[in-house]
Amino acid sequence: MRIKKKFCLRPVSLALALCMGLPCLAACGGGAGGGTGAPETTVPEPADTRGVIIADGKANYHLRADRLVMTASSGEIDMMNDLFFSLTGARLEYSDTAEPYIELKFDGDRRDYSVDFDHESGNITLTGGLDEALRRAIYSFCASACSGIAGDSSTIAVDETVDMSFDHEKDATDNSSMLSYIPTDKVKLVPGNASGSIMTPEWVESLVMVELRPDTASIGGTLEKSRALIDFYANIGVNGIWLVPIYERSAGGNGYGNTGPDRVDPVFSGTDGDGWDAVRDFVDYAHSKGVYIFLDIITWGVMYDTRLTVEHPDWFSGSLWNNAAFNWQNAELREWFISTCVENIMKSGADGYRCDCEPGITGYDIYGEIRSRLAAKGKYIVIISEDGSDRSRTYDFEQDGVLKYSAMTRGGYYKDPVNFFTDGYLDLVTSVKTGEGLGYEAGQKNAETVGRGKYYTNCITNHDFQKRSVKGDRTKIGYAAILAPFIPLWYMGDEFNASWKPAVIYDLPVNYSEANNPEKSFFLEDVKRYVKIRRTYSDIFEYWAEDHRDSNIVAVTAEGFGTLGAYARYAGGKAVLVVANNNEALSAGSVTIPFAECGLGEAEKYTVTDLMSGKVIATGTAGEVGTFRAVLPASYVGVYLVEKA
Repeated sequence: MRIKKKFCLRPVSLALALCMGLPCLAACGGGAGGGTGAPETTVPEPADTRGVIIADGKANYHLRADRLVMTASSGEIDMMNDLFFSLTGARLEYSDTAEPYIELKFDGDRRDYSVDFDHESGNITLTGGLDEALRRAIYSFCASACSGIAGDSSTIAVDETVDMSFDHEKDATDNSSMLSYIPTDKVKLVPGNASGSIMTPEWVESLVMVELRPDTASIGGTLEKSRALIDFYANIGVNGIWLVPIYERSAGGNGYGNTGPDRVDPVFSGTDGDGWDAVRDFVDYAHSKGVYIFLDIITWGVMYDTRLTVEHPDWFSGSLWNNAAFNWQNAELREWFISTCVENIMKSGADGYRCDCEPGITGYDIYGEIRSRLAAKGKYIVIISEDGSDRSRTYDFEQDGVLKYSAMTRGGYYKDPVNFFTDGYLDLVTSVKTGEGLGYEAGQKNAETVGRGKYYTNCITNHDFQKRSVKGDRTKIGYAAILAPFIPLWYMGDEFNASWKPAVIYDLPVNYSEANNPEKSFFLEDVKRYVKIRRTYSDIFEYWAEDHRDSNIVAVTAEGFGTLGAYARYAGGKAVLVVANNNEALSAGSVTIPFAECGLGEAEKYTVTDLMSGKVIATGTAGEVGTFRAVLPASYVGVYLVEKA
């Protein structure tokens, strides 16, 4: 298919229109003094090719780049040229002298880039501070030049709207102002399932979550120093922090191995005593930034030869993970544990619990009682099980809401993690609409009831993983998590593609200074933009049907971008189309808008806006914009708003 790009016709463009098929009319006049000599032969003015890169399969522009750029970015330049050729059958040749030209150059800060169109000469300059920044300039230019209404034209042209620049210091996305904390006395409860047996704080519907281990974070350590981590994630737009176990440890303990949930380890509190004042200060600071805090709680046991095992030997029976296992038949232990969990929430102000290994250890009653006692005190929390459950008046949702048990065993999953929606195990729209791969293992065997809860979490990485799974792939974090109808959850560092090695990532340090590296910085910027889109269009992305199968999602036909099916989320006469490119190269393809399925109604005119750049790429009737052309880099997610003009 060919591209038809809308070109803004300035007066000088009339000559081009005439030259491309209309006869040239020339006025005849007498010579000097009014003589009647032979008529003068008029020479047509040359066509104005400013902004017309390729017309009728012929390139009007040349490429220009110095040796340094050619060494560092030849592959990206070739991909741009390949794109032009695939659409028009023409390539741009290199020349140091010919005009007009597209020049590629390095200049400025390593995280800045720009596309500049000189209206006098028609020359176009793509500038980046480093090869990664220049790559962004190339993509931005191609998206502007080649996106739009799909058609049969062999012309690629640009106008002044191709101009753009990104100055990281001034233009980087900051989503912190989009967050807000609802105090517990103002919390509205909504049914957490169709029966209303679970009443959930309404703020859960806005959650974007990260699992955080402060003592292995380069800008963390104590909870006081970890306020900088709250700032970092608030800037992204993350408003839910799952705080790994912060409880007192003995030698060899790592949090999941600890002495009990009633004391905070000095590594976090920085003080002697029980340490809960430090937790309270951390939670209060998070709330001031619009961030909710979930404490990790462990019910399977404590480390051997510690105060609880010495003082209460009857509370334990057997072992788990080389630690002393709690004996949940002991009524004294049950009451102590429930009371401690209630007190910890009241002392810290935290917003809920992530419950390790549950409901496999205690089941439901203990956490149901914790929820009930806190509600009686006017504190309404969220309780998250690790493993899938039937929720039973206890759990609001589970950590691993998307888990295709039949495809991957739990142990295998953590050793070699996959992303179920991008690695070929589940189709995202089919999964939502049928419940396939959602919820707990036993529940997935019942085709009638599977996936009929309200809230499901797509945990794309957690501390048990022995490899990172996101690895800078925008499809895995944007397409599969942030923009999909799930609560997104990932382990700290995935948002900027932190360095890793094959090992349990819980134990690995995360260096946040890496987020300033250009490639990682651009990945982080895109993650922030995905989150911004989710929060800007909250009526679409924070919609939760009582039956998850009724989520506002529909499949979208998109061709040319690989194997991942595009989808649309919609509400209120607007639709946002999410298109993932899992090809290995910059790709152009067609996207068809499902007007009826998205409830877009009828209008004289619609606009299609690229939400990642903020540019309108197509305007027209439903028939004109119904199939539009998009351009996407490899492992990238395009996001397009369709609305009535």
